[in-house]
Amino acid sequence: MREAEVRLRGAAFAEEFRLAVTSYDRKDFAMIDVIPPGCSKGASLAEWAALRGIAREEILAIGDNHNDLEMLTFAGIPVVMGNSVPELKNFGWHETGTNDENGVALAIEHFALREAAPCI
Repeated sequence: MREAEVRLRGAAFAEEFRLAVTSYDRKDFAMIDVIPPGCSKGASLAEWAALRGIAREEILAIGDNHNDLEMLTFAGIPVVMGNSVPELKNFGWHETGTNDENGVALAIEHFALREAAPCI
C-alpha cells in the first residue's frame, strides 16, 4: 500500500484527486481512498442535511479514520471510535468504545436514544 500511495501521489494527474490514507499497523491493514477534489463525507453530509432541513447541531457522526475528518468537523455531535487513528483523538471530540466493544451502539445509546427516550 505504501508503494501504491507513492505511485498515486507521483502520478501525472495527481492534481485531479486527493488521497485519504489510513494504516492500522497493528492489524497489518491499510486503505487508500482516492477522492475527487471537493468531495468528502463532510460535504456530502452538509448537502444531505441542507436538503432535509436538518441542523448540523442535530447530527451525530461517528468516525475512525482520516476520511471521516470533514464529516466529524461538520457534525454537531462528533464521536471518535476508541480504535480510531490517533490523529482524530486530538480534537477533543467525544470518544466511544472500539469496534470490539460495540462503540457505535454505545454512542447511539448515549447521544441519540437517551435523548429520544429519557429515563423516567
